Amino acid sequence: NLRSIIFTFLLAVILVYFFSIVGFLFLQDDFLVDITPPSTASCPSQDVESLKERSCDTLWMCIVTTLNQGLRNGGGIGDVLRSPSSSEYSFTLRFIYDMLFFFVVIVLVLNLIFGVIIDTFADLRSEKQNKEEVIKNTCFICGLERKKFDNKTVSFEDHIHSEHNMWHYLYFMVLIRVKDPTEFTGPESYVYKMVKTGCLDWFPRLRAISLDVEEEDDEQNELKLLHGKFDKTEALVKQLALQLADLQEMKMEKVKHKQRMGLLKTVPK
Repeated sequence: NLRSIIFTFLLAVILVYFFSIVGFLFLQDDFLVDITPPSTASCPSQDVESLKERSCDTLWMCIVTTLNQGLRNGGGIGDVLRSPSSSEYSFTLRFIYDMLFFFVVIVLVLNLIFGVIIDTFADLRSEKQNKEEVIKNTCFICGLERKKFDNKTVSFEDHIHSEHNMWHYLYFMVLIRVKDPTEFTGPESYVYKMVKTGCLDWFPRLRAISLDVEEEDDEQNELKLLHGKFDKTEALVKQLALQLADLQEMKMEKVKHKQRMGLLKTVPK
């Protein structure tokens, strides 16, 4: 955005330079501005007639006058120049000159600069809000978001203040820097080597012990549920097997009964 502001400002300077050249070549007599003589400036109580001074006898004076008077007046450079009569030959040129300066420089270019500045502040505010949102809802150590701790036994606040307190990590890094390396423990030696080489693999990225333990508990609960369902299914299968065996036995009894009845009918009297 700063680059856009600079380029837009350069465009405004180029346009003012262009209008200064036109004024220097064709409208020198119209560049008459009010001045206050130095002798009367110290006595403001005296009534002094407004004096006019030519301010475009050189190209540099045209540029300074156009920048100073043109950009600071709401109507553009036409507010400070001499008002020509409609019978003058330069009336049409002055009309086009004043209108072009007003619409191109005052309306378009200045509003472009203001728009870029407003967009810049809006982007800065949005970036600040995004940073605050990340800091508020993301763990600085592991990078886990707040929603990962929803419906968990450990809240996000407990996690960032107890489990992954960034100041505890900072104190630990200071400790391994000031402690004698010969007195390091195993974890301290490992972290010391990581810090010395600038490696951050020792940080628990996207991991937390509380979530890992809870996931293990969830897995164990799921296994228990599966075992319970399996036992119920096995008992049901055994019950169905017994019922099937009873049905087969009843069927065999019926067949034997029919066979006995058939033999009794075939025996001669």
